[in-house]
Amino acid sequence: MTTTPAGWYPDPYGSSLLRWWDGTQWTDATHAPGQEAGAPQAPQQAPQQPPQQAPQQAQQQAPQWGPMNQTAQWGPINQTAQLPVPEFGAPRRTAPVWPWVVGGIAAVVVLALVIGGAVIVLRDRAYTASARPDVNTTAPQLDQTVPPEQEPQQSVPPLPQLPQPSGGRISDPVTGLSYAYPGDKCQVPESKNINNPADQQRPLWTSGCTETSQANYDGRGNDWVASVYTAEVPQIFPYSGPQSLGQLSQAVLLTYENDFYGIPHERKVLRNEALTVSGKQGWIFEFEMDFTKVSEANGLKWKKEKGAIVLVDRGLNARPAMLYVSVPDNLDQSILKRVEDSLQSQ
Repeated sequence: MTTTPAGWYPDPYGSSLLRWWDGTQWTDATHAPGQEAGAPQAPQQAPQQPPQQAPQQAQQQAPQWGPMNQTAQWGPINQTAQLPVPEFGAPRRTAPVWPWVVGGIAAVVVLALVIGGAVIVLRDRAYTASARPDVNTTAPQLDQTVPPEQEPQQSVPPLPQLPQPSGGRISDPVTGLSYAYPGDKCQVPESKNINNPADQQRPLWTSGCTETSQANYDGRGNDWVASVYTAEVPQIFPYSGPQSLGQLSQAVLLTYENDFYGIPHERKVLRNEALTVSGKQGWIFEFEMDFTKVSEANGLKWKKEKGAIVLVDRGLNARPAMLYVSVPDNLDQSILKRVEDSLQSQ
C-alpha cells in the first residue's frame, strides 16, 4: 500500500496557509508560505483524506481562518473542522424487493471496478515515486512545497565617505555642520564600520572621529571609544519645526541609549536648553552616564562618561542636523566642550 509522504501541502480547506499531512491524516498544524517550518511536534486528530484527494465538499465548507486570538464560527481555532455527516433515516414507503437485489448486484460490480482502478492508480503512483530519485520521503522544507516569494529589491544608498580633517576642523557636506578636530589621537573611521545603509532606523553618520578608551573591554574583541559624529535625524522621528527640538533631542537619546551604552548604567541630565548655531535655532541635551558599579566589578578603565546631543533646525523641507559627542572619563573630557563651542552650520 502506498501513502502520500508526510509533509506541508496547500490547505485542502481553502485557506492560503500550508497544512501538515502526517502520512495518514491532516493535522491542525499550519503556517504561512515563506516561513521556515519543520515537522510539528504533536499533530492533532483530523480528517483522513490525503492531500491530492481532498474532497470538493471540504473545500466548499473550508473555514476562513482569522487572527489567532479569534474563534472560528464552529468552535475554538485550535480544533479541526469536521466534514459534514449525511443524514440517514428509514424510507418513507416500502418498495418491491427485486429492484434492491438488482441494484445491489450492480453496486457490487461498480464497486469492484472502482477498487480495481484505484489499485492500478496507486500502483502506478508507487512506481513513479520509487523510480524518481528526487522524491523526498521525509518532511520537506518550505522551499520544496511552494516556490519562495520574491521580495522586492530595495535600493540601498551608497555609503558616504567620511571627510578628513582640514585646517583643524571637520566639515560634513551632508548636514552642513562643522566642528573642531579634537586632535591627532582621534581617528576618522571607515564608513562601513559604523554605518548600515539598509537599516533606516539608525542614524547614517556622515562625519565623525573616535578615540579608543579601552580595547577589548568585554573580552570579545569590542572596543569602548569616545565618539564625535554628525548625521541627519532619521525619518522615524516626526519633526514639526524648531519648537519640537527639545522633545526630539530626548527621544533620540532614549531610542539609541541601549545601542550607544550597552552595559548597565545610570543617567543624569546636565543641560537641556535651546541654543543658536550660526544663527539657526537648535537644542542641546547634555548628560552623564555612570558605569561605576559595572566598572569596579569588571575592572573597566572608565567609570563615567559625558555626552551631548545637539540638534540644529534646517527648515521643514530638511531633516534636522544632529551632533553626537560622548567621552569617557579616562580620556580628555574637555573634548566635549571644545566640540560644542566650535559647532557651526552652513
